[in-house]
Amino acid sequence: MMACRGIAALLVCVVGVTAADLCLDCQEDTTTAEPVDLVLYYESMCPYCRTFITTQLYPTFTALPSGVLNVTIVPYGNARERQRNGTWEFACQHGSVECLGNLIATCALNYTSYTPSDYMPFINCMETSTVHGHELTALHKCAAANNMSEADLLTCVKNEDSGVLMHQMALTTENAKINFVPWIVVNGQHTTSIQNSAYRGLMSFVCKTYSGPKPTACKDVTDAPVIG
Repeated sequence: MMACRGIAALLVCVVGVTAADLCLDCQEDTTTAEPVDLVLYYESMCPYCRTFITTQLYPTFTALPSGVLNVTIVPYGNARERQRNGTWEFACQHGSVECLGNLIATCALNYTSYTPSDYMPFINCMETSTVHGHELTALHKCAAANNMSEADLLTCVKNEDSGVLMHQMALTTENAKINFVPWIVVNGQHTTSIQNSAYRGLMSFVCKTYSGPKPTACKDVTDAPVIG
């Protein structure tokens, strides 16, 4: 292999060398790494779901670049459904107000075309603001805070066809075979270790799981042990 010595020789040597040849110590391009894919199955009035969304999921989602973490939420949880006279009816673990909260969240997903960057601020606001029995008050506040149409969301909530949207959440949840909520699936997998590590330290877990160059938000994260 030819060795280059001296400035003149260096200039000659560099000509025709590609950027990849020169960048021997460069990190992998972020576009080649798949984002960490996280699916959260939850219900609107579950206190543990609320804690995870407001203290782990939303802060991590907003701190990381979009190419690092992909989030999907499914607001249904431990609810049950039945169809009567062609209409879907639902019963929820924390009562009818939770069914309303699940429906508001589902309407928000539909309103934003299921785009996490658009619906996550609203969902976080709802989980932060909702007082049991006052879901519509929270809807009013959170729609205004996130430039969403309260009228459109209420139309969805009151429309009988909204049961079809909830039915899709039910099918998705049933297919996941969840045992409790919040139920956290990462890259298509749910294990005790994934569940506990993500629930207690999502930022650290995502930073460790992501295979690409670590974004700035990961650099100051204290390593958290993987919990079995």
